[in-house]
Amino acid sequence: MENIWPPFAVTIRASDDTGRGVDLRVMRDEDIACVAQVRATDIYGANIPEHAFPWLFDEKRNTPAAMAQHRWEHRAQLRANNWTLDFIARDAETQEMVGVVDLSAENFAAAREVETASWVLHRFQGQGYGTLIRQAVAEFSFSHLDAHSLRTCWIETNRASARVSEKMGYRISTEKKEEPAGPEKINRPVVSARLSAADYHRPDGLQLEVTGVGDQLLRMLS
Repeated sequence: MENIWPPFAVTIRASDDTGRGVDLRVMRDEDIACVAQVRATDIYGANIPEHAFPWLFDEKRNTPAAMAQHRWEHRAQLRANNWTLDFIARDAETQEMVGVVDLSAENFAAAREVETASWVLHRFQGQGYGTLIRQAVAEFSFSHLDAHSLRTCWIETNRASARVSEKMGYRISTEKKEEPAGPEKINRPVVSARLSAADYHRPDGLQLEVTGVGDQLLRMLS
């Protein structure tokens, strides 16, 4: 399948100087089966925060079938001018699922900008996995896709996302907007931020191994 669908060949292994490591790969169907079972408490624990993803509480959208279809749509609709690569992240040693990170772009050939969104399972939070996953996709985007910048956003009360973004060198945009969040889907302020390749704070201890990025994949994305 890797010869037929080049994104399946992409793997990223990242580790830091603590010995922690993560393996990322573009989701295959067996990965989608794992991700599709995730519920709000798996990501946030028993105390659901007001910044929780609203789709987790939508009975129509948050079913295994709907979640699988969402990922399959990204695969089916991938075009050079509009694409999304969905990655599953696993602990490099145990191969337990740690979380998910999605990379998306519009008109990438001209804009050279990638938008990222991610989550980490509650039992792995606070251990540096989220930071390592985001560093891995930043390095991948800048060094292997030739992106010039990354974009991300988070609900204002999501302090963890804010801290990681600041650590990496993101600059907060002056753009002001609101999006629904939490179980009640209440509109809340959103922080948007951008990271240029020049501003990226690459940690000295970061080690990255990337496979599967060839000419065929790059043509698909740009």
